[in-house]
Amino acid sequence: MLEPTDQQRLSIQNTTAPTALVQFLAVKDWAAFEQYRSASERAVQKAGGQRTHDVHIDQILAGGDLHYQAISVDLFRSAEGLLIAYEMVDVERSATLSDVYALLVRPRAGLPRIGKALGFLAPLFSRWLGTDTEKEMVGFAEYANPETGPIPETVEVMRKHDQSTHFFMMNLNKYYSKARYKNGEVVPGEQAYNRYASRIMPYLISVRGYPSIIGPTIDVFVGDENSQLHDDWSEFAMVFYPSRKNFIRMMSNSPTKGVYHREAGLERAVLMPSSSFLMGDQFICDQ
Repeated sequence: MLEPTDQQRLSIQNTTAPTALVQFLAVKDWAAFEQYRSASERAVQKAGGQRTHDVHIDQILAGGDLHYQAISVDLFRSAEGLLIAYEMVDVERSATLSDVYALLVRPRAGLPRIGKALGFLAPLFSRWLGTDTEKEMVGFAEYANPETGPIPETVEVMRKHDQSTHFFMMNLNKYYSKARYKNGEVVPGEQAYNRYASRIMPYLISVRGYPSIIGPTIDVFVGDENSQLHDDWSEFAMVFYPSRKNFIRMMSNSPTKGVYHREAGLERAVLMPSSSFLMGDQFICDQ
């Protein structure tokens, strides 16, 4: 599926707040893909938007076997600009891509800037929390859940990647309506996950990571029940890490109680380590 339905077009027309269009792309013609990327970014700019992320998916760390290879994130002030930009490259899209799954996301203003600004605390936090070294993940294989997070096999694949360059961890989260606490506590799944998020944030800062964009999903723009990623997603995020080594240091030091809240709140999650596309010998530096 490449285009929104009439109903999907109509549903976005009432959107007035700034909206991010997140596209998961399955490529059928790699020779034409660079031209498509350039043309679509020009269309976004002409429509008054901004492309904030343009990455290729290196791996599915959690979420199963998916056929998407790239992700783009475009920020628009209005629904009109979003629709214009998408329609401007319909010919190039048809020639280049075999499938698109696109979500509309309401970015949380301020949080990325705050997270990035707190990076100066990284040396202090890393010594305090122990994230300056990787720890053995005792019992990881027993509690790892492939529906919501990494498992030993996917972590080992990640270890074989370049450990020194920056990347973005794409997160798609679906929360339980009611958290699955073993002690029977009844709270919304999102509240349980937010308990995890508040505990993990100092660990993220300690390895110089930060949420580059994060916000609730508000609708599906392209895709239906036949799409591989189809689900009632709750939240989308792109989290920056200076390297995979930094991510693994954070993961191996994560507090067990925090993971307990994450598992209680999450019904399903997809994690995609994704790297910026290269132009010549330089990384495209996203946001």
